[in-house]
Amino acid sequence: MKRLKLFFFLITMGMLIGCDEDNSGNILDIELTAQQEAAVSLRGKWSSPSDISLPFGTTPTVLNDLLVEFRIDNDYNPGTFSVEGADYFFKTEDAFWSWEEGSSEDVVLSNVSPVTKIKVMKEGVKIRLTFNYSNGRVTGVGEYGVTLNKISP
Repeated sequence: MKRLKLFFFLITMGMLIGCDEDNSGNILDIELTAQQEAAVSLRGKWSSPSDISLPFGTTPTVLNDLLVEFRIDNDYNPGTFSVEGADYFFKTEDAFWSWEEGSSEDVVLSNVSPVTKIKVMKEGVKIRLTFNYSNGRVTGVGEYGVTLNKISP
């Protein structure tokens, strides 16, 4: 009987001690701006192109291998940018991306050529990426659009 009383006493004390702890002070509350939230949702690798729209006279497969990666910095702001499979449009070297002033869709690319601005519209786990290309040639000049799926964070 003494063991049973000791057992219940220890359980009761354990529950009381456990209930007295307030761990709410350990949670880090971070308030992000709309652009930071948009950057976090855009972060990661995007590929598997679909719903491709091209200007007249453009090679139909020009965006079929597109892989885009948006990274963010430690403060949840836009960071580095890379692209593969579309070297014709995007030549990158130590590239960065940022939001155009006051926008969470218009992306400005730094150290990228010849395309330096893209529009990114998030659609669930997909993004719609559009950009204008102009290099002085008649063919290939115009607006390009592609829908990409998120393939990794």
